[in-house]
Amino acid sequence: MKVEQVKRLIATSPAVLGGIAAVTLVAGAGAALAAWRVQSDEVVLTAETATLSPGNKPVVTADGNAVTVSWTPNTFGERKVDSYRIKRYDLAGAAQQPRGSCEENVAKERCTDTGVPAGSWRYTVVPVKGGWTGPESAKSDAVIVAADGKAVVIPEPPADKTAGPAAGPAIVQLGDPATPGDPATPGAAGDTAPAWTLQPGADGVLGTADTLTYAGGTPIDPGTIVGGWAGGPRPVVVVAKAGNPAVLTVDDGSTRVFGPLAVPDTTVPADVTYDATLAAAQGRIVVTLGAVRKPPAPPEEATTPSTPTQSAPETPGTPTSDPAEPNTTPNTTPDTTPSTTESTGTVDATTEPPAGGTGGTGGTAGSEPEAEPETPTTETSGPADADVMPSAATGTGEPAVVLVAGP
Repeated sequence: MKVEQVKRLIATSPAVLGGIAAVTLVAGAGAALAAWRVQSDEVVLTAETATLSPGNKPVVTADGNAVTVSWTPNTFGERKVDSYRIKRYDLAGAAQQPRGSCEENVAKERCTDTGVPAGSWRYTVVPVKGGWTGPESAKSDAVIVAADGKAVVIPEPPADKTAGPAAGPAIVQLGDPATPGDPATPGAAGDTAPAWTLQPGADGVLGTADTLTYAGGTPIDPGTIVGGWAGGPRPVVVVAKAGNPAVLTVDDGSTRVFGPLAVPDTTVPADVTYDATLAAAQGRIVVTLGAVRKPPAPPEEATTPSTPTQSAPETPGTPTSDPAEPNTTPNTTPDTTPSTTESTGTVDATTEPPAGGTGGTGGTAGSEPEAEPETPTTETSGPADADVMPSAATGTGEPAVVLVAGP
């Protein structure tokens, strides 16, 4: 086709023109991609993500050899997690798979581990969301299942002292210390692991001279109880907390040697602390209770100084109560008594008081008028011999006369 024909065709057919342009564009684009490489700095993308919160420490309760585990829910962002995984740990810290409704992932916040074997156990909770798992919770309080299949929960004592090699939860059984009971925390069936026995005395209540015995099938090395200890008597303190069960701890001041130890609640009716002695005897460890530690009495010095302050140390200095001046009052009486017998006007000499000489009554003035009439004053007492005394009570400048009859 000649060039002129092609030009004519393009000019008369827009479709042909569009197709040629499209082919040209594609070819051009392909050439550009093949010829150029675009480089740029590394790009970092950020986004907000939700995290699984750690599991919450579970609470355990016991009924027979069944242990119920419960906990507060966890969240993933603003939503609850899908489920939880439950772990059970023995006294050595090895994890085991619980049974019953705690065996599989638990959708609720509660499950029951059934048929728990004899031993000491703690439980943890791990939250699960889809294919994600959160941090494991702290371990629960200890649950001890005795050889008879009865489970007991022992609260963990305050972490104010370091735990020694033999410290840990255990059940103390009543009995003769010479024949310790069945092992409470066996490592394998049929072994004779050390067990605790308590002899509380005839009254059945823990008290002075009672003993706790830790014994097993083989002699116990004292050095495994307290580092470097040869087994001689050493002072310890036994703290008993009342409850169901009651809990005992044995420490030497800085280290928790034994405990927590669960004992029957009837043996500890109230919280009490004993001074005690720890000693090794015939391959066993014996704790002998001593005197009860009494709380210090409230100081009485604070009230003693108040007694002198209530006395009157300043009273002797009061001059008005000094008995050394008994005549001050009598000296003033004779000087003022005569003034009470004064009267106004002139007394008629013919008027005599009644016999007796104890006093008289002022008579009525004679015909002489009075300057200022006033009420006569009755004489109540007076001397045996009458005296004439001027009176300042009349106000007239003339003396008043008082006549008192003699005996």
